Amino acid sequence: MAASRALKKLRSENTFSTGLTEKGMPDLLSAAAIYGPNASGKSNLIKALAFVQHMVLNSAMASADEPLGLQPFKLEPEALRQDSQFEIDFIEGGIRYQFGLTANIQRITSEWLVAYPKSRPHLYFERTYNSASGKDDYVFGHHFEGGRLRRDWALQTGPNTLYFSRTVQRSAAEFQQLRKPYAWFSKRLRILGAGDHRMGHDYTIAQCDGAQKQKILGFLNAADVPIADLRVDRHPFDASALPSDMPKALQDKIIKQLGDKEIAKPRFYHRSANTNELIEFNEDDESDGTRSLFAFAVPWIDVLENNRVLVVDELDSSLHPLIVQRLIQLLSLRNGQAQLIFTTHDTSVMASHLLRRDQFWFTERDTRGATHLYSLQDFKGREDNAIDNPYFSGRYGALPILGSLWQQMETYAQ
Repeated sequence: MAASRALKKLRSENTFSTGLTEKGMPDLLSAAAIYGPNASGKSNLIKALAFVQHMVLNSAMASADEPLGLQPFKLEPEALRQDSQFEIDFIEGGIRYQFGLTANIQRITSEWLVAYPKSRPHLYFERTYNSASGKDDYVFGHHFEGGRLRRDWALQTGPNTLYFSRTVQRSAAEFQQLRKPYAWFSKRLRILGAGDHRMGHDYTIAQCDGAQKQKILGFLNAADVPIADLRVDRHPFDASALPSDMPKALQDKIIKQLGDKEIAKPRFYHRSANTNELIEFNEDDESDGTRSLFAFAVPWIDVLENNRVLVVDELDSSLHPLIVQRLIQLLSLRNGQAQLIFTTHDTSVMASHLLRRDQFWFTERDTRGATHLYSLQDFKGREDNAIDNPYFSGRYGALPILGSLWQQMETYAQ
């Protein structure tokens, strides 16, 4: 998300200053679009980021024998025996942080956190697994608070638990230095994977009242969805309402999951063309696009109002290309520090001139089946050059190779 200094186009609209005094710190981009053929690794990039977030937020609660959920590269036997490395640089509360970890399917093998207050690196802690002793070795920086408690929490950190996570969640008032970077993962970062749109749906329903409801309606209306009102019906789960012919095993599973939960169903109201009265629609009566926009409403409003970092897999799923473009435009109109990272197949974004060259990224598989992520800025070109036509012509790669597939289909058709 670092902006190229060489590009002048859309600088005031699509970039913003970090506000940091660190020498050489670039401006940041408000959005980045990731393109690539199916199975090229776009979703894996988001899954990797989600894995790091999950470890920071949840590993403190892991039992000693609980698997990490790490998925190493399967197509090379050597990779299965090697550690996977994750590292992320981010800014929270006016300070840049660098957090990273390495792990394999058995355990975390290293972990580190570095802060850059006043532009100078301060090591908070570094953890390294010593295979000879079978224990973790820790190095604590001079600027890291906690005194002897630092070592006490290290002794309570298991092989599948991050020290970062354990220390923040299990300590009381100590370790305030860690709470700021932890807040980036817990409050700033929002990830919607391809299968997580339901999470956005439930989040929007939970916020669908008062002033927030008016914002949701405004969001939908701005996308040319003519919904005049929204209401949410809430009632306890009723097991007797399940179909009588449903298999008992499935009934038991549903009852176990929903037995003590409240069921919330949104109702959408459109105005009659003749009488102007409100006509009720169930959610199933609405289009996939309307339901996708409804699910996306509160997450998007939250991102804009609170300068979150939103990562979305398949942003264009069930959305019209013009709506996708409008969502991108809202970032620049807001003139804040919100950021959007999304995967897409929608090349109309390329033709829209809404994004700069450094905001386009591509994924492509090599001969081993491994994913490579690279920027359009790696290719020579003028700022005002068209992007979509060269992309379709194969200049930037990241296109599906369809020759053999089409030959097989033509043979089958004959």
